[in-house]
Amino acid sequence: MGRPARWGVAVLALGVTVTALAGCSKNTGEHGGTTPRPKISGGIATDPADSRGPAPAVAGARKGGTIDLLQASDYGHLDPQRTYSIREFAIEQEFARPLTSFRQGPAGKITLVGDLATTPGTDVHHDCTTWRFTLKNGLKYADGSTITAADVAYGVARSFASFEADGPHYIQQWLANSPDYNAKYHGPYDGGAPVPPGVTVSGQTLTFTFAKPHCDLPFAASMGTTVPVPKAKDTKQKYDLAPFSSGPYRIAGYAKGSKLTLVRNRYWDPATDPIRHAYPDRLVVKMGLTDELQANQEIADSGDAQYSISQNSVPQQLLSKVTGDVAARSTKGLTSFVQYLAINTQRVRDLQVRKAMEYAINRAGLVQVVGGPLRGTPTTTMLSPATIGYHQYDAYPAGPNGDPAKARKLLHGKHPKLVYGYENNAEGQKQATVVKAAFEKAGFRISLSPIDAATFYSSQQRRDNPWDFYLANWAADWPSGSTVLPPLFDGRGLQPQGNSDTSYLNDPAVNKQIDRIGALPFAQAAPEWGKLDQQIVTDTAAAVPAYDSNFVGVNGSRVGGVVLSKVLATPVFTDVYVKGS
Repeated sequence: MGRPARWGVAVLALGVTVTALAGCSKNTGEHGGTTPRPKISGGIATDPADSRGPAPAVAGARKGGTIDLLQASDYGHLDPQRTYSIREFAIEQEFARPLTSFRQGPAGKITLVGDLATTPGTDVHHDCTTWRFTLKNGLKYADGSTITAADVAYGVARSFASFEADGPHYIQQWLANSPDYNAKYHGPYDGGAPVPPGVTVSGQTLTFTFAKPHCDLPFAASMGTTVPVPKAKDTKQKYDLAPFSSGPYRIAGYAKGSKLTLVRNRYWDPATDPIRHAYPDRLVVKMGLTDELQANQEIADSGDAQYSISQNSVPQQLLSKVTGDVAARSTKGLTSFVQYLAINTQRVRDLQVRKAMEYAINRAGLVQVVGGPLRGTPTTTMLSPATIGYHQYDAYPAGPNGDPAKARKLLHGKHPKLVYGYENNAEGQKQATVVKAAFEKAGFRISLSPIDAATFYSSQQRRDNPWDFYLANWAADWPSGSTVLPPLFDGRGLQPQGNSDTSYLNDPAVNKQIDRIGALPFAQAAPEWGKLDQQIVTDTAAAVPAYDSNFVGVNGSRVGGVVLSKVLATPVFTDVYVKGS
């Protein structure tokens, strides 16, 4: 999701509503500089009525018109089984429906509900090894044909194919009971079965059976892996260009790198859909516009720009213009992305040196570089406040600008030489300057090493990379600590390349806690992830939390219903409409 691909090892038991902390924070200058944050609730729907449609009407919304969605580049993929970025997920919601989806309430409440399915799933034996989903009546594709459970199973089957490897792997790994999920079953091609091992279909009911408990399957089922694909419509790699619509819109035209046009699927029945509306006649994605150009068009608000939405956050140099009328039509808020300094523990082995690095960081300086409080909030935790299980703590109280005196005390007169790898673009260069100044003030000697922006994250993921620390970021695949802490700090799966654990931590105490919490019921696991967050930073100092990312987007004056998704950390379009004259 705008970040390295990830994997999951969590085991959660669902069925309750929990409370997390989220919202804006104010820098107080004490203990990392955050104040208590407003609470939001989140969980899984237990009442089948929550999964029924139609979605509640949006006040003032009307049908008709065209809305343009502006973005800098094309999508990596539109094939739902291959999508794995926040912008792909956002547009996918309009033409593809998985078994489950998140519904976001007006107060930010996040509820997992059945999308194609009548409920978010049934734990058949109450041990999370067997999950059953039954499809709703009245589900239609864009040609009027019925969406079937067999089509969902076929969608899951094709996700095992090697050309689908860019998508999430949760369900495939759980079905295969192995990270090497397609070693034996390669998908429905070349004689492969149209239903993958571990999945059975009976009428409109689909059953998943696992060798081990996987209580977070309802969450994983919200990803593109479970989007239905009729076998007769499968064009393999070419499916990326024209996926078959199961949502309220269908693809009417796609010119790669230029434009994607969606028009209504007239067979979509809102009575089956608790998430989406289809107010505009058309949604047109226009590509190739820089974030600066997008923002300037929206701020000017003339002509077609009045009917458009910028999908990129307003760049730093234009944030001062987001005032008055522009502010009134902006979309602002906390995302689930956390920026942090990953310390390469293979190279920086001295715990006291890493703890000194915790005190050296200048969080306020890093936030200022990206645009100030509108774009970031200093944090001392690895879990975002938008994540269920969030726990506020400050293991190394250093204030917003760092505490170089405490850092120097831990170094005992030493001046460690560290290499900081930074993204070689304008923002990365400014951040590198802040890091170097703060760490040298704390007694370190810092060498700056530029990393090509195109390979910045993949370079970090090489186990033999030559840097001591670098700025990294992460966001949960769904709002739980289970999709943050295990991928970032469980070192048992480290490989030569492609690692999410770019701190290269492999600590037996941390691994033990990951296994323990992963086996707990959800109500018990959620706060335990927060405690483990604190344990990891306090005991290992393998990462230095820096700031929570905020989004600031602007849309035209004739657009309503733009919502910043707390799950996807980007604007979504399920409620958008063209305002009347």
